Amino acid sequence: MVGRAMRWVWRLFPERQILVRAEGRVSYLTLSRRAQLAMAIAVVVGSGFVAYTTTHTFRLRADQTDLAQSATSGAELMARIEVLRRQLDDVNAQLAQANAAPKAADNTSVEDAQSRIGALESARDRAIAEQQELRHQLEAAQETANAKSQNLVQLNRTLDASRGELRQSDAQRTNLQSRVRQLETELESANARTIQYKAELASNERRLQQLAAEHEKTVAERDRLQARLTETQSRPGTINLAPPSDVTVAPVPNQRSQAERLPEQRSDNVGPASELERLIASTGIDVEKLLGRFGSLPPAQGGPYVALDRAARSNGAPGARLEELQKLIKTLPLAAPLAHYQIESGFGGRADPFHGRQAFHSGVDLSAPYRTPVLSTAPGVVVFTGVKDNYGKVVDIDHGHGIVTRYAHLHRSLVALGQKVALRQPVAELGSTGRSTGPHLHYEVLVNGAAQDPEKFMQAGKNVVQASGK
Repeated sequence: MVGRAMRWVWRLFPERQILVRAEGRVSYLTLSRRAQLAMAIAVVVGSGFVAYTTTHTFRLRADQTDLAQSATSGAELMARIEVLRRQLDDVNAQLAQANAAPKAADNTSVEDAQSRIGALESARDRAIAEQQELRHQLEAAQETANAKSQNLVQLNRTLDASRGELRQSDAQRTNLQSRVRQLETELESANARTIQYKAELASNERRLQQLAAEHEKTVAERDRLQARLTETQSRPGTINLAPPSDVTVAPVPNQRSQAERLPEQRSDNVGPASELERLIASTGIDVEKLLGRFGSLPPAQGGPYVALDRAARSNGAPGARLEELQKLIKTLPLAAPLAHYQIESGFGGRADPFHGRQAFHSGVDLSAPYRTPVLSTAPGVVVFTGVKDNYGKVVDIDHGHGIVTRYAHLHRSLVALGQKVALRQPVAELGSTGRSTGPHLHYEVLVNGAAQDPEKFMQAGKNVVQASGK
């Protein structure tokens, strides 16, 4: 029987989960069977105490009403007894007057007087009997009033005890509510840690995929260079640059080296200008066209075209070209828009977070705490601040040379239209406006209106710092 009752209780209170969404963050509140059972018991006990106290209060009020009515009835009985006493006094006076009448009265008068005396004596007897009955009723009413007074005292004591038990029940209920709130806080913390672990896992998986793709690309580049070397050696009049037979080619490591981060690096062109040029080219920007816009090429030049490789061009005026490249690189958005972040979604094709279909992602999603300062990635001018459809609240900054950076899903903007901003200046606060599943920053780099991969720019910025620290 006990086991069947316990199974019925477990079926009545299954584990429940409550979905809570606040400020764009989705969390789950789990109510265990024990917590639900404790809350149900607290509610039942509290309801019982309230009903018990209410019933005794009504009984107390009813007894007080009866006592007041008994007091009113006692007063009426005393007034009735006083009236009868006066009537009895009148009858006694009339009897005395009749007895004092002269003896010489005739027989008729005596008979009349005796008749009147008899009638008066009968009225007196009735008055005495009624007075005694009223006294008995008064004594009974007093006894009833005394009993109800005792009941009233007992009910007051019971009411005080019930109030004490009710206060104790309230304290227990408060303790249970505090425990429930504590469990909710622990659950929210656990959910936040779970979301963070999932984000880190997804980022690591993306990083591994990128490393694998870069490894394959490096292996293909190595094979292509070896094929070109073999072809060059097979031509007549060339110098044999093949490695000795006892030297083996080392396998390509999984992690990216400095040479892999600089895809156009060659052993015959390792000057500072060439290294900066390769860093800029790693972002996908045409360096020569950008230098032309920047004003590095002198005007009014001409003459026949003679092909010259990049190393020769750089060595022709290494100091001037290095200076131009250094000026140019200070204007490019190579910094990260957040001081600390986690990459949630990269540039290019991905599964849409709302309906799962394949779609093109024109930027990168960087996760960080809500209202984290968003920083300008290069000096520029604010060309837009406001709301843009699915982007939510947006800030666009023009850095010149056709390069614009976009910061979307913001909580609020900290700059005005037309305002000049410096490198790493706070321009907004991270939020979750627009088409967003939670707090994050959507960051884009647009070159002549075309979206580029922001990760390449941020990686180039890291390489610039490493190259500067050598």
